[in-house]
Amino acid sequence: MKVELLNFYPFEVSVKRPRLLGYADVKIDDLMVIRGIRLFESRHGGYFVSMPEFNTEKRRAIVEIEDKKLMERIRRLVVDYYKEFSL
Repeated sequence: MKVELLNFYPFEVSVKRPRLLGYADVKIDDLMVIRGIRLFESRHGGYFVSMPEFNTEKRRAIVEIEDKKLMERIRRLVVDYYKEFSL
C-alpha cells in the first residue's frame, strides 16, 4: 500500500500541551485522499496524529483507520516530514 504526503501546513496554536504543530494531506494508493490530519506534540515531547472530524457545512464524513499498520505508516510519514523540514 502506497502512502504519500501531499501537503504539510505548519501551524502552532499555543504553548500549552498538547500543541498543534500542523496539518497534513495524505494520499493512499492513488485511491483516497485524507485532508486535514492534525499533528500534535504531546505533554511528554512525543508526537501523535488525529484524523479529521465530521464537517457539517461541507457534509464530509469522519475518517477512521482500522488497520494499525496503515495508521502507523501515516503517522510516521507526517512526523518524519515535520522533523526533517520544520525543526
